[in-house]
Amino acid sequence: LEGGCDSYNLLVPYTCDNDLYENYLDVRQNVALAKNQLLPISASDQVCSEFGIHEDLPTIKTLYDNEDLLFFANTGVLSKPVNKDNYYTETNVQLFSHSHMHKEAMTLDPYELSIGTGVLG
Repeated sequence: LEGGCDSYNLLVPYTCDNDLYENYLDVRQNVALAKNQLLPISASDQVCSEFGIHEDLPTIKTLYDNEDLLFFANTGVLSKPVNKDNYYTETNVQLFSHSHMHKEAMTLDPYELSIGTGVLG
C-alpha cells in the first residue's frame, strides 16, 4: 500500500455479458489496454467470466492460476452505502483524498472489531 498502482490496467474486464470491457475502453480511452495486451484468467461468480491481467505481469497470472493469489476488487472503507449527496454526513472518511484513503486502508476496521489492524488484520 505504500506505492501506486493503476488497478484498472492491472485487472481488466475481458469476457463479460454486460459490455463492461467496452465501457472500460470508453472510459479509459488512450490508456485502455487492448485484449491482445492482456493475459486472460477465469473467474466465477463475478460480473465477467474472464478478466485480463496486464501482459507484463505473467507471474501474477501464474500465481492466480495456481490459486496462490486472489484479487480484492472494489473494496474500500465504507461500512454502508452512500452517494454523492450524503457521503459527507454519513461517513467519517475523506473519500476524495489519496493520503486520507491511504491512512484509512492502513487502519481499516469499519466495524471496530480489532481497531488499528489495517487491511486483512
